[in-house]
Amino acid sequence: MSRIPPKAAGLARALYEAGTPIRQIAAETGLSSASVYFWADRIVDQDGTVHHAPAQRRYGGRTTHPPSRTRRRALLARLWHAAERQMDQIDTRVAALDAPGSPDARPGGRDCGARETSARDSEKDAKALAVLARVVRELGALDGESAAGKSPATGKGGAAAQSEEGLRGRNLDTFRRELARRLDRLREGGDGAEPAG
Repeated sequence: MSRIPPKAAGLARALYEAGTPIRQIAAETGLSSASVYFWADRIVDQDGTVHHAPAQRRYGGRTTHPPSRTRRRALLARLWHAAERQMDQIDTRVAALDAPGSPDARPGGRDCGARETSARDSEKDAKALAVLARVVRELGALDGESAAGKSPATGKGGAAAQSEEGLRGRNLDTFRRELARRLDRLREGGDGAEPAG
């Protein structure tokens, strides 16, 4: 069953290639916006034969402006919260392995399945913490820009924002030390040894 092209199909493609907005093409041709895109990708011969020939896609004239300082700070706060939550989950799993009553805490008390699961979990946690360390580094850079009142577009900041950057820098250092402590603990094998630091 072949699809019979509407008389407006050729016009829709020509208008699309000319850069006419989709809504205007739809209004002029009587096609829906989905049909405009459909016929923009086809050529209709004089005899009515339809050939698939995608037109070069163009993208809407929406310009993306850098987020406002408030939105940027809110996004950074959510990202920090997510990173801290991930660290807490990993720490809880490591603490469960270190618990005195757990079979993993006693030498020789593990069965083969528990050892494999524990090793897999430790490896997963180590990888997650490595990614988390990179995220923290990136967040620190972004947070520093945000605290200084800089946006990628403006690059401006005030003295009050710079003093706020010092406070956030200290929090970042604390977060990094905590992350390093937890990584050390994972490297020790989660055998109850106190972390370095």
